[in-house]
Amino acid sequence: MATVLVVLAPGAEEIETMAVGDILVRAGQQVTVASTVAALTVTGSRGLPLAAHTTLDAALASPWDLVYLPGGVGSAQVCREDARIQAMIGARLAAHQRLAIICASVTALVPHGHGRGRTVTSYPGVRAQVEPHVGAWIDRAVVEDGALVTSQGPGTAIALGLTLARLLAGAPTAATVAAAMLVALVPESDRILAAETA
Repeated sequence: MATVLVVLAPGAEEIETMAVGDILVRAGQQVTVASTVAALTVTGSRGLPLAAHTTLDAALASPWDLVYLPGGVGSAQVCREDARIQAMIGARLAAHQRLAIICASVTALVPHGHGRGRTVTSYPGVRAQVEPHVGAWIDRAVVEDGALVTSQGPGTAIALGLTLARLLAGAPTAATVAAAMLVALVPESDRILAAETA
């Protein structure tokens, strides 16, 4: 069982926050949601309440097998500007530890050059902010580049969740979860690895 940290900031996109965590729980992983603020309940990008188990400050003391940054305009801004998150991104990428980012939060790779040389995707609307600072931007639902996995938005959150389930729990478990949810797995042909674009 892998330990997964979902970083929850005010303004997080609701589908992206909940779908990925839900899928990973279904896949038997231990998911903890941590709020970037003192309050354990924040308002999402569509005005819905989103709840956390703990605070980010408390969660930083623990090791995590995967850290996930949901998107949403508010969440993306926090991920770009919060020194704790920026330090965590840098440390995880340097240590080749799994990091997943979706939607506009992929812009969090930009401020300190964390995306340099990497192959990513993001919400198409922020492509112009991301592309000059990465190795390649790919228009795909989910892109894997080593330990970094990126995805495009609310409509690709299930694909991201299933990809992460495969990486953490194995392909048979991901397939079982997908079948139970009545959704299709991301086809192998849609998976882009950095080596394929080198």
